[in-house]
Parts: sequence; structure tokens; C-alpha cells
Amino acid sequence: MAIQQGLVGVFIYLDDVLRAISKLNGGGITIKNVYSPVKSPEIIEAMEAKPSGIRPVSLIAGILGGCSGLALATYAHLRWNLITGGKPILPWIPWVVIFFEVLILIAVLSTVAALLIKGRIPRIHYGKGGYRPTFTGDRFGIEVYGGSSELGKARAIMKESGAEEIDEI
Repeated sequence: MAIQQGLVGVFIYLDDVLRAISKLNGGGITIKNVYSPVKSPEIIEAMEAKPSGIRPVSLIAGILGGCSGLALATYAHLRWNLITGGKPILPWIPWVVIFFEVLILIAVLSTVAALLIKGRIPRIHYGKGGYRPTFTGDRFGIEVYGGSSELGKARAIMKESGAEEIDEI
């Protein structure tokens, strides 16, 4: 696996980060990560982040899980003649509990699996990456990767936008 060259720009102010993000996106440079000490809707909006695909996975898995729980209960009830006197052949009232429990079980397990897959956990790094401990304190960071011409353009944009420091990674 070839190790790519990259840059990480460290910024003090949110406005500088937003300016750099818009210029980098306008220049066709792909931003890999943006680090922030606090959750910032402005950064999310500037990055044009798409909503996660985890909610549909949870919904579909829940529906399929509930239906499979009902199918299993119906199969077991009819296959082994669990019909008791005075009750309907397929009793739907007690099966609401089975439907709900299997729905929740499958939805939760699928959501956890989707979170792990979507978040690429465990994340295996080949190199030191662009994270700095100051990003959890009071600094912002932008991490970009690319060829030498793209990195030269990215370095100029970050410096022009007010980067405190720009490091190669």
C-alpha cells in the first residue's frame, strides 16, 4: 500500500477554518478530515456532509427482524401443533410481544454492525496521520492528501486563510 503525502493545517479561529474549507472545496482539493474542539454546525454545513445511511439500515433490519420473528412463531405453532383448546389457530395478541422483541433485537444488532462498518472501526493507520492533541483543546485542523501540485495549492490556501502552522504528514 503506497503511503500518500498530506498536509494538516492548524487554525485558531473558526472563521479561518470555514474560509479555508470553502477555498479548498472550490479549488478541487479533497479534504479528508476536519478536526474541531467542539461540535460545529458551520463546519458540517461547509463540508456539505451527507446524512448517514445508518437510520435506513436500522429501519429495514427492524422490519425484517419483526417479520422473521412472526414467521418463526407461525412455523413453530403450525409445525408442532401448539393449538390449545378455545384459542385461535394463529393467536396474534401474544405474537405482538414476539414481533416487538425480535424487531428490537435485530435492529439494535444491525445498527451496531452498521456503526462499526461505517465508522471503519477498528481503524488501522499506516502512518502517523494528521491528528494533534491540541485539536481537542482550542485549535481546529484540516487534513488533506494528494499529489505535490495539489498539496502546494492546499498549502497556499491554508496559509492565505490564516493557518497557524502547516505540517506535512
